[in-house]
Amino acid sequence: MQREDFEQQLTALLRDAGPDTVAELTDTAIAWWNGERLVYADLSAEGTGALAGEFELDAHRWAKWKDWLADWVIDPVLSVRHDLHGAA
Repeated sequence: MQREDFEQQLTALLRDAGPDTVAELTDTAIAWWNGERLVYADLSAEGTGALAGEFELDAHRWAKWKDWLADWVIDPVLSVRHDLHGAA
């Protein structure tokens, strides 16, 4: 799977799922559709679930995660968060 294909599938999934829906990509990374674009964010390493900052799914991160994310798309994990307003 190519990164562009993954992002197209993820965007469609999140747009269809509705507001405040996040994709739980890993234990420490989530993504959501902010109404205009796909946003990726790291979660706090302290295990609180707090947002720790946004990131780009760049070539380096994609290379490390592509096999995991290709499997994730087959069985996605979604949840709802109400703390995303203004996070983008």
